[in-house]
Amino acid sequence: MSFLKKNSMQERKLFDIESPLAIELRRIMIRLGRTLDFDRKVSLMVSSAESGEGKSTFALHFALVLAYHLQRRVLLIDGDVRRPVQHKIFEEEIAPGLADLLAGESTLKDAIRTTEIGNLDLLPAGSTGGRPSRLFNETKIKALIQELHKDYDVIILDSPPVVPVSDPLLYVQAVDGLIYLVMAGRTAREVSERGIEIFKSSGANILGVVANNLGEVLPYYYSSKYYGYDGK
Repeated sequence: MSFLKKNSMQERKLFDIESPLAIELRRIMIRLGRTLDFDRKVSLMVSSAESGEGKSTFALHFALVLAYHLQRRVLLIDGDVRRPVQHKIFEEEIAPGLADLLAGESTLKDAIRTTEIGNLDLLPAGSTGGRPSRLFNETKIKALIQELHKDYDVIILDSPPVVPVSDPLLYVQAVDGLIYLVMAGRTAREVSERGIEIFKSSGANILGVVANNLGEVLPYYYSSKYYGYDGK
């Protein structure tokens, strides 16, 4: 089965499924599969301590790899409503989207975009109307993820960084686990550890850490024991 629909512009712009990056992301998928059961409904969030660590790029490319290799329906959600980027990559309008759904101002039919990529759809960030903090409600988010799982097998949620804002903490109980991004050689250890502490105090299931730009080549996945993040 073809990964991308024929004559898709996205094929030239987004991803090469045989690239070294795609192969490394497949390794991450396999390692996560030892903890998660990808044969059932799974939701994951991707976050980091601060901006600029590559979480949105990782979330996008990981969603592409899952859509191709699992051959199941995947939804990429742009949950970073303050600094959204996914709609730009797919050349879609930002709204309606997640924020509009949480505000009760849109329907799933209108908010979800069918992409040119096989098995992958997009829920953009949407319009916050200048009130992002008022939109977030843990109960609403959990109910929305459950509703989305009626149509999607795997949900990847691109979350904001956790140190600058509290929004990601309202996502943690709605997903099965968290992948935590660290920009190798740039993120200060104390900042990265602060992010982990915030997530752990909120009960997040930290599945592992991805050291991004390791040696300026490829992301590398560590288990939750990385830097002693499992608390041992």
